[in-house]
Amino acid sequence: MKITVISDIHDNIWNLQKALSMPELQSTEAMLFCGDLCSPFVIHLLGSAYSNPIHMVLGNNDGDVAAIIGNSKKYPNIHIHGEYFRGDLGGRSLAMNHYPEKARAIAENGGFDIVCYGHNHTVVNDEMVGDTLLINPGAVMGYHGGKLMDVPATYLVLDTDLLKAKVHQI
Repeated sequence: MKITVISDIHDNIWNLQKALSMPELQSTEAMLFCGDLCSPFVIHLLGSAYSNPIHMVLGNNDGDVAAIIGNSKKYPNIHIHGEYFRGDLGGRSLAMNHYPEKARAIAENGGFDIVCYGHNHTVVNDEMVGDTLLINPGAVMGYHGGKLMDVPATYLVLDTDLLKAKVHQI
């Protein structure tokens, strides 16, 4: 199974629309979103442009969570899991949250094949921690606010059969 992994949109609808138009993304069977879409209207772009299941966790910049959840109810393929997601996709056990340190702790404790996270914008990560693949797709936003610098806008396509993730630049 191929799964899109994205994070940190931060209302950059232009990069999101580019990503959602890419054949590599559209050919995946599910999407994992690691937090920080920010404004509730971004749900409409995701829900209308990607018809397969979207599993989402909330980040530290998701403003009006009630409106985000309300908008998501218009799209049966969008599933908001709060701060953590745990589930099985493509025969693999997955965990996802927004924060790198929490994701690393989950990976180090074992019990999951794949752990996904976002938040830090500058680091696209694809590493094995014991038997767990720990991945960060980078930021759709393409900017690092803390360092006030442009960074590549990226997402990953995860192959659960091979347990490999491939980065795609937007």
